[in-house]
Amino acid sequence: MQERSADRDFAAYNEAQEGRPVRPLAVRAAQLVLEERGRSLRTTPDDRLVAVELGSGAGIEARHLADSGFRVHTFDADVSVEAGMAGMARTLDIIHTTTDLAVPFPIPPADLVLSCATLSFVPRAAFPQLWGAVRSALRPHGVLAVDLFGDRDDWAGTEGTFLTRADLEELLTGLEVLALDEEEHDGRSFAGPKHWHTYQLIVREPRHIAGTV
Repeated sequence: MQERSADRDFAAYNEAQEGRPVRPLAVRAAQLVLEERGRSLRTTPDDRLVAVELGSGAGIEARHLADSGFRVHTFDADVSVEAGMAGMARTLDIIHTTTDLAVPFPIPPADLVLSCATLSFVPRAAFPQLWGAVRSALRPHGVLAVDLFGDRDDWAGTEGTFLTRADLEELLTGLEVLALDEEEHDGRSFAGPKHWHTYQLIVREPRHIAGTV
């Protein structure tokens, strides 16, 4: 078992993702934001919807978001995806940054923050700062869609953040929960057989945040 995130072969994993469909979590979250936009007065060209993806990999979800009308800021630690992301950015509204998510970095204000099966690889000591930065980046009524690993997952005990249900509920304090699915099953990972314990959630920042009008 790979104890540290640095030991995991994310480059091989990202390469193997080529050709897979867009994750349903990204499709559902984007649709929620677009439906909200349709009910709002934010229609000027300079007020574009902004999406942030943490852990973009090869950019499958980023392409979907850009095609859906978002300006997309992507962040990933894997340098092997830089060339592909740069190629997409030549024709799509995508801005890519290579960065370690465990090290503080600026997250632009966003209508949608998406992270598919990535945040749990951030070490526990760095996770609260990153989660706080994500919460701060959400615009009023902004949507956060994320996969997180639970404490009964086979990878629990390795470097990362693996949450009990009580841990998760504490993270969600003050957010409007739109969907929360907890799953536990035996299956496979990129590395082989695995017991999965995951949370998939879509939450929303309340429309009125303290200090905003």
